[in-house]
Amino acid sequence: MTCPYCNSAQSLLLGHVYCSRQNTPMQELDTGTLFIKTRKLEETADHESRLSIRLMLNGQQYYRLGAHDHLVTPKNYLLVNQGQHYRTAFSGETEQEMILVAFRPGFAESLLHSFVNPQDKLLDDPFFEPRQPVQFFEKTYDADPLISHLFARLHCLIDEDLATRKEADLDGIYTALLVRMLEIHRNLKGEINKIGSVKAATRAELFRRLSVAKDFMDAHLDRRIHLEEVARVACLSPHHFKRAFKTLYGQPPHQYHVGRRLEFCRQQLAQYPASVAEIGRQAGFEDVSSFIRLFRERYACTPAVYATLKK
Repeated sequence: MTCPYCNSAQSLLLGHVYCSRQNTPMQELDTGTLFIKTRKLEETADHESRLSIRLMLNGQQYYRLGAHDHLVTPKNYLLVNQGQHYRTAFSGETEQEMILVAFRPGFAESLLHSFVNPQDKLLDDPFFEPRQPVQFFEKTYDADPLISHLFARLHCLIDEDLATRKEADLDGIYTALLVRMLEIHRNLKGEINKIGSVKAATRAELFRRLSVAKDFMDAHLDRRIHLEEVARVACLSPHHFKRAFKTLYGQPPHQYHVGRRLEFCRQQLAQYPASVAEIGRQAGFEDVSSFIRLFRERYACTPAVYATLKK
């Protein structure tokens, strides 16, 4: 079965990217990079992912992982675990560029095994294959300088000729990406420990649910989101969700989402010649006077003044 998502980029592959709508088994493909440059990608059919890291070099890309929504921009990246089902789409006035790395099954597990075990154990059983899969927190992460640099190297290679690509140390780049992701995953412990719970497993699960809810709010900046709706996304009661979200992120969910919508408007005002009322409506502010008041409270000037200063 053909896949418009993957076929649109067949000539821009480095290595192999698994597509669950084609016939090649996931286990048979090595790590690979996929790059797509186009103005619009229609929402894909359901796909099954390998462990992957996904970025937008410009533009915005929407993902639905299982039942959860995520928005990928040049300021973040999305990590998807092996076996996760997803749909995705993007569109824009200009060409959008997305790039991802999909890792061969077992790559992360073998890498982690080599880090956590002493040299003598590695020597005694050099071909040991870990059975326990590495599971990352499946969410968007703020742009990381090293990961951005490694993806920039991959992006440059895509424009090189085939001979240059063959000589590139792709395995070194892929290993460095996973090493950095493992470091980031380990360093999340400080964030997780902000959550007041005796059991570590409870803190980790609550962190996962709150991350899903935060990504949901980030993916829906075009409207107001009621507390009950986002609490359902997190599978928490509204009061529990509100309290836990403020503990982890330092502000209530409503305040966080209004701030993200205002930031979206600020960016639109700096880039596009639309009216203040129209830009406010794009972020779900139906009353223009309310939008102007909230914007002035946050940025110390009105939207119209800000737009004038930026043009």
